[in-house]
This record gives sequence, C-alpha cells and structure tokens, in this order.
Amino acid sequence: MNLFAKMGLTSALALGLFSVASAKTATTATTKTSTYRAPAAVDSSGFKNEITTNLTSGYFYSEKACKDCSTASVLDVSGSYLRHLQDNIQVGGEARLRNLSKEVSGTGSSENLIDLAAIAAYNFQPDMKNSFYGKGGIGFYSVRKNALDGYESKLGLFVGAGKRFELLPSVTYTPELRLVKKGDIDIGFELALLNFSIHWD
Repeated sequence: MNLFAKMGLTSALALGLFSVASAKTATTATTKTSTYRAPAAVDSSGFKNEITTNLTSGYFYSEKACKDCSTASVLDVSGSYLRHLQDNIQVGGEARLRNLSKEVSGTGSSENLIDLAAIAAYNFQPDMKNSFYGKGGIGFYSVRKNALDGYESKLGLFVGAGKRFELLPSVTYTPELRLVKKGDIDIGFELALLNFSIHWD
C-alpha cells in the first residue's frame, strides 16, 4: 500500500472516530437535557409555626383597689401555639396560668389556676397569612364552684372562627370570635379584637 493510500485510510479512520465521538457527546447532552427537572417553586403563602396572642394575655399587677384596702396582686400569663400539620390544618395547644391573691380571687383565699386545651384550626384559603379559618378546642378550665367555694377544674370546649390579615412578613392581625362551654356554665361567647400572631417556618 503506497503512502497516499495509507494517508487516506488513516484520515478515513480518524474521521470515523471523530463522528462516533461527536454522536456520543450529542446523545449524552440530549439525555442530560431531557432528564433535567427545574426545582419546584417554593410556596411562601404558608408557615409551619404560629404563636398567637389570641384570647391570651401576660401581665402582673400589685396595687390597692381603694385607699384603705389591702394590696391585691394578679399574675396572668397565657399563650397558644399551632403547628402546621398538613394541607390547611394546624394543631397545637393553649395554656393559661393565673395567680390571684385573696383580695381579688372572690373566694377569700389566694388561688392558683391553670387552664389547658388542645386546639386545631382549618384554614379556608391556601394563603394562610390572609386566610379565614375555623378553630376548635377541648381541655380543662378553672371555673367557680359557686360564690364562695373556690374553683375547680372542669372539662370545656369551644368552637370559633377568625381571619388573618398580614401586617408584616411574620406578623398577622387575627381577630377571632368563639362560643365557649366550660363545665356546667352556660354557653358564652368571647370576642378577641386585639390579637396578633407571629409565625415562622
């Protein structure tokens, strides 16, 4: 085989190898492109955790009700927490601690009162920061036995509804209305207007 024939054969082989390599590269690129998945969009309309001032308070005072009265003191601390469970459902609890001196307890003796309730909420819109919601709870509440016989812990429950209004990225205004039944006491209603919740993921 002469030199020109050898050069032609070598060139043909090199061209063939280059074509195969190019085809493999193109196939690999096509495969990679076809299997690429864009990252899912992050849903920023919900949140995982929520602490709310809903029907809660936190204060201590010690003062006289009149010039010749004895000093009375009250400690009242309460709060609630909700955790996003799934879809638009939240679950959590509420707790309240009250320490009343005898001057304000209404029973003639000081009282330490604890209320505990398990609660759940359902949000009617996906945007939980601006959603209408329904809420219910069941637990134990401190109620008066009668005029002077002190307090006792009674099973109680409530159902309610409210609306969140987003004020800041992690703060919402949350007015709420509840119907409440505590022990043997008749059903009453509680309207909470100055409610704010703090939420985070």
